[in-house]
Amino acid sequence: MTTNKFSITLSRTATLAGLIACAAGCTKKNHEPSPSQPPLPEPLATNAAASTNNNSTDAATSTNIPPATLSSVVIATNIPPALDITNPPPAETTLKAPEITTLAETNVPGHTAVVEMPAKPPVAPTNFYPATITSSSPPTAALTPTPLTGEAEGNFFVHFRAGYEHINHGDNNDSYWLSAKFYAYGDGLRERAGKNGWFIPDASAEITSSYLAKPDNDPHPGSDEGLGFRADFTWPWLRWTALASATTNSGCPFCQPLALALGPTVNVGFDHLYGESDYRFARYAGLRLTFNRSGFVEYTAGETEGLNGTRQQIVAEIPFYQSRDGEVRYYLRGLWNHGANNKPDILEGGLFVDLPVSTLISPSKWGDLVPFMK
Repeated sequence: MTTNKFSITLSRTATLAGLIACAAGCTKKNHEPSPSQPPLPEPLATNAAASTNNNSTDAATSTNIPPATLSSVVIATNIPPALDITNPPPAETTLKAPEITTLAETNVPGHTAVVEMPAKPPVAPTNFYPATITSSSPPTAALTPTPLTGEAEGNFFVHFRAGYEHINHGDNNDSYWLSAKFYAYGDGLRERAGKNGWFIPDASAEITSSYLAKPDNDPHPGSDEGLGFRADFTWPWLRWTALASATTNSGCPFCQPLALALGPTVNVGFDHLYGESDYRFARYAGLRLTFNRSGFVEYTAGETEGLNGTRQQIVAEIPFYQSRDGEVRYYLRGLWNHGANNKPDILEGGLFVDLPVSTLISPSKWGDLVPFMK
């Protein structure tokens, strides 16, 4: 019995001691100073530099800063916005060249090549005839003789002509024909003259040694050897082209596209017989049709001193062969001169070769004198 009382007393004492110890611990904890809070960051200046703003932003977005620090960061909201540019640079006025699509790109399957048209479409040249001809030019472009020198316009030429002629003026005579002919085409001058270009003609001048008709009052009428000169002026007012059945490298001028021109013509000159001292002046005017400048047909009316009355005249020069470079040509020439009285008409016919000076001085080109030779 005594033992039980003692056990109860010990248990009570232990319980009381535990309560005292617990109370003492709570009292000590309440008297300890609380831990100090971290200092608040200073607010950012409103006029801080851009680099400071970047640092502040980086600091705010860092994941290693405690939540209390993130909530205390001050973000500047009154930074002035950047000024807008009120004078933008002008747009480019020059047109860029379209990119060239190579052949390899266009051959790729499924690739569609886009071809851009130029801003300014090409304009056809104002010259009706090509300005120059070279030996490398295609036959279809050989519409003009080769210039003697390298003039800028390429419209001045000197050619030699030689051949056979038959003349009938109440008699029949076979004779030779030798001449030098100067060509002057006004394409370049007409282009510069603009609307006044129709005043400028194409011109040619030829001096010839051949048989000429004697005057009607001669005691022995007929023809005789003499010197003749003619200067022709033609205004090609109506011009057009006619396509033909073109053949590659054909020597026939009519197998190529023809450049035709129609307009008034005037020719003046003189005839002089070697056995006489007189010069008989001639003057005619009419209409001429030219094709490729290498041939023509004309009708004129006028007078030749020594031949009675007003004369009507038809002259034709038809080229029937030309070399590959178009420089050497063979012609058929015909003339009919008719008077108002019963005097005999003048009939002429001949075969001529027309060649530039360069052919005579270049032996390598002598092969062009042989017609229809490949």
